[in-house]
Amino acid sequence: MSQHIFHAVDRKRRKVTVTMGYDRPLNYVFCTICSEKGKMLYSNLGDTNAGCTNQDVEYYRPILRRFGIQVPELMFMEVVWDQAMQVGNRVVVHTPDE
Repeated sequence: MSQHIFHAVDRKRRKVTVTMGYDRPLNYVFCTICSEKGKMLYSNLGDTNAGCTNQDVEYYRPILRRFGIQVPELMFMEVVWDQAMQVGNRVVVHTPDE
C-alpha cells in the first residue's frame, strides 16, 4: 500500500491529516481525513460510493473541497502513478510548497 500524507487545517480550523494512496493487495485508491486527536472525519470505507472499489483518485477532490482542504497537486499525481505501477510499501509526506 502506498501512503501520501498531508497535514492541513480544515474549514472548521481543525488540524487534520489527509492520507491518500493505492492499496495494491485490494487494488483500489483510498482517502482518509483524521483530526489531530485521531477522530476519523472521512474514510472511503464509510463512503458507499467509494468503499474499497474506487479506481479514480479524482473522486476525492470534491470531498476534500467540502472539508476546505487543498492538498498539493503532486499527491494526486503520485497516487495515479502508484496505481499505474502497482506500487506498495511507499510512504511520502507532502508539504504545502509542492
